[in-house]
Amino acid sequence: MNDELTPSERAALRARIVGGAHDIKPVGAHGNAWIAGSVAAVLVVAIAGGVTVTSTLSAPEIATTPSPSPTVTAEPVPTATPTDVSTPTPAPTPLATAPVLAFGGDCSAVLDDSAASSVVGVPMRLWEGLSVWDARSLGGISCHWRTQDSSGWQSVGVSVLPYSVVPDAVRAKIGVAPVCEGGPCDYSERFGDAWVSAYASSDSVAMDAVAAVGPRAATSPGTERALPAAAWHLDDCQDRLRGAVEQTLGRVGLEPVGTDNVPQGQEWDVLTGRGAAAWCSVAPPSADDPDFFTLRLSIAAGLQSDPSEVERFGGIPVQVDGARAAWWIPPANGVGGRLRADADGGIIEAVGTDLTQEQMRALAANIIGALG
Repeated sequence: MNDELTPSERAALRARIVGGAHDIKPVGAHGNAWIAGSVAAVLVVAIAGGVTVTSTLSAPEIATTPSPSPTVTAEPVPTATPTDVSTPTPAPTPLATAPVLAFGGDCSAVLDDSAASSVVGVPMRLWEGLSVWDARSLGGISCHWRTQDSSGWQSVGVSVLPYSVVPDAVRAKIGVAPVCEGGPCDYSERFGDAWVSAYASSDSVAMDAVAAVGPRAATSPGTERALPAAAWHLDDCQDRLRGAVEQTLGRVGLEPVGTDNVPQGQEWDVLTGRGAAAWCSVAPPSADDPDFFTLRLSIAAGLQSDPSEVERFGGIPVQVDGARAAWWIPPANGVGGRLRADADGGIIEAVGTDLTQEQMRALAANIIGALG
């Protein structure tokens, strides 16, 4: 570039170079967006400093014949401020909405006692027991009603869960009429994003309960919950924990308790399929064993107990190694007892017969250790 350019000619050349620099298109949406502004800044500074530059942007030739008019002191050429085309700082990702339980976690919103009584055909009331695992761990709700008159005992249970947590094997049972002999009498349907399941003593009651809850469940299906990172991985409960029990009690050859009173049904299949629950039992192989006992273990991954609720059901705080908190719940009928313990991985509840509180506390500590 010739130092004898007039101010107007300098301005014209600068405009051409800056315009050419801005015509450079970045390769990606963000990665090279700085090129245009940087090139423009370098070229403009070069012009202002009087450096000889060979233009590679096809600028037209500018006449260099000296002007016949008297020499005029050149006006200062203002340095152009580069256009800021840097990549904008992305806005922070908003925090995810806290998980919401189906029906807000309120069983009376699922069915009040009057509606439950209408479904079953006899007076019913909500049963408030001390559960270990239920649909809350996955964003749902589990509710149970029982007859007020014990002479004609009946019960009905309803569970609502986000459809997204239901495994394919359970989805295949949706809309299939229940078979109530020799298995759980439960029935399920999908309503929008909600999966609704009910169990009862008859197929008609189970189906009627689902029909009574389903349309409203579609507006309150709950939000899927992931288990906490520290939650126990529940697999092979029987084989994994039998060794801990045998070691604690100094026994070998223990077997599952011989009973069909085990958790089952579609809700249970969802909970176990998602790794949220486990159940197993151990006992000596023969009831004639002079030291015969039974032990049933219920485990919930990632959940923690409400201390006030446990104590409302008779829980007495006790010390268990490896537990955040633990309670001994004496038996209501004098047979057996319950030891409930919370650890980082979740809740365990051991229900035993012919086992002392000290044995149960030692068992709970070793089971927590075995679960990791």
